[in-house]
Amino acid sequence: MKKLLRKTASLFGGLAIAAAVLFAVPSAPAADTLTLKDGQVLEGTVVKELEGYVWFKYTVAGIEQTKMFTPAEFSKLSKSDGGAAADVAKPVAATPAVAADPAKIKTPKGRPGVPKAAVITMGKERDDKQGDMVGVYMTAYALDQMLPMLEEELGNDGTGVVVLRFNSGGGALSEIQKLSDTIHNKYKKKFRVVSWIDAAISAAAMTSHCVEEIYFTPQGNYGACTGWSGQLVAMKGRELDEVLFMMEKISARGNYDPKIMRSMQIQVPLSCTKLPSGEVKWYQDTTSGEILVNREHEILTFTAETALQVGFSKGTAATVAELAKLMGYKELEWVGEDEPGTLWPVSKAEKWNNNYRRQAKTDETHMNEYWSTFQMNYGAAQAEQDRQKRGAFVNKARQAFEKIKAMVRNNPNFRMMNLNMATEEEYREWCDKIEKSLRDLMR
Repeated sequence: MKKLLRKTASLFGGLAIAAAVLFAVPSAPAADTLTLKDGQVLEGTVVKELEGYVWFKYTVAGIEQTKMFTPAEFSKLSKSDGGAAADVAKPVAATPAVAADPAKIKTPKGRPGVPKAAVITMGKERDDKQGDMVGVYMTAYALDQMLPMLEEELGNDGTGVVVLRFNSGGGALSEIQKLSDTIHNKYKKKFRVVSWIDAAISAAAMTSHCVEEIYFTPQGNYGACTGWSGQLVAMKGRELDEVLFMMEKISARGNYDPKIMRSMQIQVPLSCTKLPSGEVKWYQDTTSGEILVNREHEILTFTAETALQVGFSKGTAATVAELAKLMGYKELEWVGEDEPGTLWPVSKAEKWNNNYRRQAKTDETHMNEYWSTFQMNYGAAQAEQDRQKRGAFVNKARQAFEKIKAMVRNNPNFRMMNLNMATEEEYREWCDKIEKSLRDLMR
């Protein structure tokens, strides 16, 4: 008899950790081989070995990636150069990420042997002066700006931990690939990156999906990734196909079976079977798996309970202490300062992140005011014959224009979203034209 995942309204189900091996394809000839406990054999390249842990580079769904395997996950490692196979050592609590270039490694100061960690909020976190929309308050630009701050606080020797705390109802599809590229190609190469889901809906869930380790809060939810355009018209045709394909590639980055995200994007059923080895096999129907995850004609969303039931979530944590324990650490040093109403220390990077979101909120709220003030004073300056009075209007127009430029500097996405300018070159030409017109008014 099928087991049905318990779900709340508009919430739906999950993904497997070990499912990625189903898509592993051989790398180049004479590859290293890693034999997993379930019998699967991966071919690729050993990137690093430490305390029995192995970082192994291989190809999943056509995308090359590096994944860490714990001693409990594999039984044998054979190297193409004839080197000795790695022994399966006793697991250790700390799990460092792939180390940076040895010549550029920075080791953070702190308590010896205690890894450093920071929480970076992805979306609003108990602050009405912030927003949660992907593309406005959660951007690849912001993550890029925070990266050197995190390297300074956590080091980049591979031991640092970055927790991406998601609390967002979705946003712009155009930002998902940029965010995924930044997390996968930059952050994961320097830190152990995990997602901690309080709410990740639509574009927020799609952003988190490149992260291999996903944890939930007790009230966490994840999914409902249907794309919309225009007046809330569901995407279809080529536009939908492109987004489905994008998420297949991003699913591979996170070692997730693409069927999971597909059921979050369109109304297709999903079932799964958990094998004794811990592997989860996924089926795009309601009958092949032992657990019914998503019915036909429904869109999948996970709760903390359902995500854990099918192995999509690594665990449920209400506090950073509980999260650290689930991650296998006996102790973590959470960098930053305690602030009233915050459940974890606020790092320098997170403080910058909060200020960035507050300014974006201010700009989003007052954009029309900036523009109307500029137009009103620009028009008045054109009509004014007295040069001194005209200069006063020009100064007010210039002040409003500077606010518009500052808005774009804080969040470059506003260039397209608010000014409808697709390229940086178009925006620069527009700025130069306005600057020239303001100067001409004072001649």
